[in-house]
Amino acid sequence: MRRIVRSERVKLPRVHRITSRGRVYKYHRVTRAELPNDVPEDHPTFIAAWTAEEGRKSAPPKRSRATAGTIAAGCEEFLRSGALREVSDGYREILRRHIEPIREKYGGGRMADLRAYHIAADLDPLTPSVASHRLKTWRKLCAFWHDQGAIPADISQQTKAKRIPKTDGHREWLQEHVDAFRDHWAIGTPQRLALELLQWTGARSGDAVRLGPGMINRAGLLVFTQSKTKAEAVVPWTTPLVDMPHLAAQRTDLLKLTAGHDHMVFLVTMYGKPRSPKAFSSWFSEAATKAGLPKELSAHGLRKYRLNTLCEGGASVLQMQAWCGHLTLDEIELYTKRAQRRSAFLGTERKQNAVKQS
Repeated sequence: MRRIVRSERVKLPRVHRITSRGRVYKYHRVTRAELPNDVPEDHPTFIAAWTAEEGRKSAPPKRSRATAGTIAAGCEEFLRSGALREVSDGYREILRRHIEPIREKYGGGRMADLRAYHIAADLDPLTPSVASHRLKTWRKLCAFWHDQGAIPADISQQTKAKRIPKTDGHREWLQEHVDAFRDHWAIGTPQRLALELLQWTGARSGDAVRLGPGMINRAGLLVFTQSKTKAEAVVPWTTPLVDMPHLAAQRTDLLKLTAGHDHMVFLVTMYGKPRSPKAFSSWFSEAATKAGLPKELSAHGLRKYRLNTLCEGGASVLQMQAWCGHLTLDEIELYTKRAQRRSAFLGTERKQNAVKQS
């Protein structure tokens, strides 16, 4: 049963607090927008989100010029609905980015007249990856409109997605790339701190900018909820690595750089403010380029580096799943198979010299 939380260190007005299964959920009472749940209310991230909702609360409501029954009106209804708040912050922005051109190009048309070939025509000039996001947006809209009774059937399901060429996704970092980055960016620079945090935690950029000392529990574990999947990730911070002592050297610099950290988050700007996920990704990629690394290397590639390092360092599948917060074991299988192929020729000597892999 849900109950309202009544004990808070800092209690901002118009914040609705609910606890479910031991987790606190916070919403703005007037706009009903979800507020950050993984930081305290005096955290800059929370205050910024609360301030934004306060601005929406006080602003006069915008009168829609869209005619009832049109695609434009349907888009506006979706943007005001709870369906948009059910997705993560990052995906919410992707949906908004694709809804806008849909509203501009087809807003005058009636929802009831929408057909699958209209959606296909919208996807046609787009690249496969962009078309994939656009189709997902159409499907979100059509499912919502169908539930609201605006259209008789969800015709977006009749539209096939463009075939996306198979790739390995983000290019993974190798040990030589990590070493080159370290050679260029000395200890004490924010770029070096970012590298050490990313390579050890394996966190995505959106999560890395939120990590801070407050997420480290008494057992010496860094525990956080991933913004993309809502799955929990558990990373050994200071706790002994009983099963993998040879990996301890890989966190030495990170522990030095974060000792006595006096900010709410580890990654801050020169003004002491948290970095935004999008700006951080560009900033880090630029740092890698300045270090002479290939332009294809990104922050997300260090997530793959961590998984490979764990696998080749003898971590179990369950340890890898907990460390990087994967929802299923199938996601880990790719890395275990790759490690097995590599070790087929390296044999036990690689295991004996595992410290050299740090």
